[in-house]
Amino acid sequence: MSLLSEPRALGILALVALLFVAPAEADPTRGGTLNFLVEQEPPTLVTIAHTAGATQRIAGKITEGLVTYDFDGKPVPVLATSWEIAPDGLSYTFHLRHGVKWHDGQDFTSADVAYSVQLLKTIHPRGRSTFANVSGVETPEAYTAIIVLSKPAPYLIAALDASESPIVPKHIYEGTDPLTNKNSLAPIGTGPFLFKSWDKGSDVILERNPNYWDAGKPYLDRVIVHFIPDLGARSAAFETGELDLGVGPPVALSEVARIEALPNIGHETRGYEYNGSDQQLFFNYENPIFRDQRVREAVAHAIDVQKLIDVVYFGLATIAPSPLSANLAAFYDPAIKPYAFDPKLAEKLLDEAGYPRKADGARFSIRLRYNPYNTLAEAQFVKQQLAAIGIASDLKEYDFGSSRSLVGDLWHFFIASAGQWSISSA
Repeated sequence: MSLLSEPRALGILALVALLFVAPAEADPTRGGTLNFLVEQEPPTLVTIAHTAGATQRIAGKITEGLVTYDFDGKPVPVLATSWEIAPDGLSYTFHLRHGVKWHDGQDFTSADVAYSVQLLKTIHPRGRSTFANVSGVETPEAYTAIIVLSKPAPYLIAALDASESPIVPKHIYEGTDPLTNKNSLAPIGTGPFLFKSWDKGSDVILERNPNYWDAGKPYLDRVIVHFIPDLGARSAAFETGELDLGVGPPVALSEVARIEALPNIGHETRGYEYNGSDQQLFFNYENPIFRDQRVREAVAHAIDVQKLIDVVYFGLATIAPSPLSANLAAFYDPAIKPYAFDPKLAEKLLDEAGYPRKADGARFSIRLRYNPYNTLAEAQFVKQQLAAIGIASDLKEYDFGSSRSLVGDLWHFFIASAGQWSISSA
């Protein structure tokens, strides 16, 4: 069971409103530089072993997947021009695009696909599950790759975008440790932009790929990816024209309405359909307290998610009752209902679980950790709501690397905020 809040209008803010109102038949403008804000500086520019949002937002401009997806989640050809799924679901045959070159001039072939799928299965955080049923990848010729499965995995066709399952150059990775390969910092891909430079703490510069397989694209000459940690500075940069595009949202939530209302700003809330973000809380089942379902349900009933949305997210979210975002229309089940906010029931469940209030009013104490991609205000809200039912929280702030180590590797938490927010009880 779970309880989530899902970002809604936290989407793209882009300068120059004319970009959004130009007639559909107008020819695209060629040339120029796009100044793109990514809210956090990533540790790598390739998603072969990494899932952080900042990496995903940059990597897909350099490295491509077999397919991408439209707003309805349907696959669209990229490095694969067509595909067939066997009636028994045990093989996926991809017909690959001819004439594609890696940025160093080498030919893209089925050998790259086979190598990449095996890497994803081995080292990608989600790829270990996504490709778990893959028993091998056959390459009968240079432009055909057949993914063979030990048992059906119908979700596989929905996981092949560059951000999730990139195709990387075998000739660059083979014989190296993929986790330390230099390609992660200066990537070679097949995408529309070439990696030019990375000035740590400042920006990444990408330049137009003159040999891109989709003739005439990209239209831009250059993309400069900026890292601006200060929220106030981001707002000012949009207002002055220093930045053209940002996602995530790119400014403080308290600033969204004001910035969107400016005459030189356009905004777009589409584009998150494939990402399917939600905000999640995870319980550490290694702690005996949270092995009891009554305790987990008590936490779920103790948090007023609508109030969290109104106060912390300024109304820019919707409640979703399961770990699957409502944006993932093909998988989301609207029949599932969220836990009701019911502090009295939460207290009753804790009493029944054997955790009565002590003389100081507290029942027990926990370690509450949160992903720094989220806001401290969100974690503070959860802490206050838990305190109201007698659960005291030790809340500490860590940088992303330390947070990942403490929560993901050392399990140094009782409740932890993940990439985005829910309360999971089973």
